Amino acid sequence: MSAYSARAARPLTLASAGIGVIGASFGMARYGFGLLAPDIRASFHLDNGSIGLLSAASYAAYLITSIAAGALAARLGPRMVVAAGGLCAVAGMLIAGIAANPSVLFAGLLVAGASAGLVFPPFSDVVSGFLARASRARVLAAISSGTGWGVALAAPMALLAGQSWRTAWLLFALVAALATAWALTVLPPRRPSAPAEVVRLKPSWFLCPRSTRLLMGALLVGLASSIYWTFAVEHLQSQGDLSTTQSRLFLAVVGLALIGGTVGADAIDRLGARAAFILAAAAEAASLLLLGLTPDAPPAALTSALLFGVAYATIVAIAVIWSAKIFAEQPSAGLAAVMVMNAVGLLIGPPALGAVADHTGLTSAFIAGTLLMLLTTALAPAEELRRAGQRGLSPRASD
Repeated sequence: MSAYSARAARPLTLASAGIGVIGASFGMARYGFGLLAPDIRASFHLDNGSIGLLSAASYAAYLITSIAAGALAARLGPRMVVAAGGLCAVAGMLIAGIAANPSVLFAGLLVAGASAGLVFPPFSDVVSGFLARASRARVLAAISSGTGWGVALAAPMALLAGQSWRTAWLLFALVAALATAWALTVLPPRRPSAPAEVVRLKPSWFLCPRSTRLLMGALLVGLASSIYWTFAVEHLQSQGDLSTTQSRLFLAVVGLALIGGTVGADAIDRLGARAAFILAAAAEAASLLLLGLTPDAPPAALTSALLFGVAYATIVAIAVIWSAKIFAEQPSAGLAAVMVMNAVGLLIGPPALGAVADHTGLTSAFIAGTLLMLLTTALAPAEELRRAGQRGLSPRASD
């Protein structure tokens, strides 16, 4: 075993690398825009529809790179793909940090958003190839919580930058550079071994009876969650009279609650995948409704932040573990498929719901998100995922 693989085989070391690079790419490069949106709006005099289109830039790039991530990981190895994703995060946020107009900012968000689609899927391959089966589900859940760590760190950094949103982007880029460097010291330079039979990545492999609930659920979760990620801070500031400092502290609470995704594997083991998913989806629906109807009540906003963070992270952790079971022959490609469906929802949501908000107000957009999350409960996993980490993630699953 090489020095790289020996380090990668340590669950805590691998989890820390995944948390770091995913925190930078998801929590900062992709979701950082929502944190800074009010100051960006004021700087460029933008309406809700324009903010939605800017937000959609990162999701569009995320969608494109998610489609390619599985094939790239199989061809180049996880380390090279993560390196590319980290470089996109650094470069994109540097461009955003020097943006003098919305067009340059849009370009920066495109490049930065590409990072999220590249960095996550390769970790699914590494976890499956280098870790003992008993550790896999828990490490995947921990890595999926990286978004929370990124958001929790981005909020105080944005507070430190004040109204200088450009400075905040530059600070985020520095964190991304450090996180990428650490990931590259941990990840193996190539796949652990050549598979006996290479899975042909054709549409029928992704779209099959086993995957219908998983992929459709990812789409609806993306649609519903996009309203929170893009407009929560705006809603609190415009309707709740929260200051920039207070609204950023609100997102810090969301980030800390997102770290609750580390319990995703334990929730499946204790409750079963179906019950855990339904409970988390209902909790996210409640968080959307609560913030939409009562943005002027700080206790309600705090409750919403806690509910949303824990619920969203739990849903993501369940999807990652569920994906590793359904697509066990090639985990990175399967996780990329889930991310693609989620990205489609996140891409469509901000401009569509932003346009709705311009005509009927943000409250109606949050109500629409609530209804979508309630609809998602019908797509909860039907198969058994309990103790997947102890028994191994079987490629066979029934819908």
